[in-house]
Formats: sequence, structure tokens, C-alpha cells
Amino acid sequence: MTARRGRYSAGEGTRILLIETAERLFARRGYEAVALSEIRSAAGQHNASVISYYFGSKENLLRAVFDHRLPTISTDRTDLVDRLTASGRTLTIREVLWVLVQPLANTLHEGNHYVGLLDRLLESDILDRAFSSADPEMTAGGMAVDSALYAALSELPETVRRQRIRMVYESVLRTLARYGRTGAAPDQATLATLIDAWDGLLRAPLSAEARMVHSGTSV
Repeated sequence: MTARRGRYSAGEGTRILLIETAERLFARRGYEAVALSEIRSAAGQHNASVISYYFGSKENLLRAVFDHRLPTISTDRTDLVDRLTASGRTLTIREVLWVLVQPLANTLHEGNHYVGLLDRLLESDILDRAFSSADPEMTAGGMAVDSALYAALSELPETVRRQRIRMVYESVLRTLARYGRTGAAPDQATLATLIDAWDGLLRAPLSAEARMVHSGTSV
């Protein structure tokens, strides 16, 4: 029988250690700024080829971080949707925001730097590549959130819809990442107040000036 160390076999334990070390360093300094040798050293590994052995490349190591974290987030998101739609009704915008935010807020505990990583990767092309190569079942919940917000804002011009949804995503990640860095996760009352702000951002009426600009009419 294979000897086990804690929850994992020795090999799987090393693999998880490298994944979580990479996540922490990427979240602190960004993907491009961290060398594989730094990850190996921070994880206490002396074998120079250990990351190549388990992951093959730096980008594959990043993908492994997503594979490591997404199942729990996906399960949390699905469970929340099931509770909110138990009566068969459609989710409100506010409830969709809870479906977006709560599973991410649940990750804000010691040893988990996933939200900080997402925040760091927001402006990089690598984020899209990492998500596009992830298991579709694990990213389906996030795609559903995006589709639900997009559909709920149907009265707004296309560019405005996308702009506001992008602003909410950026604000959610930046705000939760800040809590993550302080080590104090927001409580439900704080999250509810934040949801108020993001809901207001999405629902803000379009001014006459903005409508004319988006319709191509001169002001």
C-alpha cells in the first residue's frame, strides 16, 4: 500500500504544495514576475526539475491552480443557485450577484489566495487562456452568471452592458482581494452592503447624454 502523508500520497502532496505555493506567489507579485525557481525554493523543493516533472511548464502550473480551486467554487455556486431557484423562479440581478460573490468570498481563508490571483491576472491574456482550457463543467457556473447579468441588462446598449459587467467583475475581485490580503474575510452584512453598490452600478439609469452618444446622435 502506498504510504500517505496527511490527506495525500507523498507525490500528490508535493504536487499540491507546488500548486498552492505558485498561487500564493502569483497572487502577491503577478504571474510574469515569478520564476519557477522561486516557486520551487518557496515550496522547499531541491530537485530542479520537480515543476517540469509534475506540470511541464509554468502555464500548465497556473492551469493546475485553477483545476485545484474551481471544483469547490463550482459546487458552492451550484448549491447556491439550487437554493435560490428552489421555487422555480428566475434569479434577480441581486441574487445573480450573490451567486458571483459568495463562492469567491468563501475562499478567503488562510492558505487560499485564489481571489488575489484572479485580481493580479485581470489585465493579462493568460487569464483567458487558463479559463478556456479549464474543465467546462467547472467554469459553467461563471459563464451562467455572465449570461444572466447580460440578459438582465437588455434595455442597455451592448457596449454599456459589457462595460458595466466588466466594472462589477473588476470591483468584486479587487475588493475581495483586498480583504484576502488583510486576512479578514467580509461578513454577510458587509457583503450585503457591497452587493448594494454593485447592484446599483448595474442598474444605474443611462443619462440622456450617454444615450445620445451610444445612439450616434450629436450632443
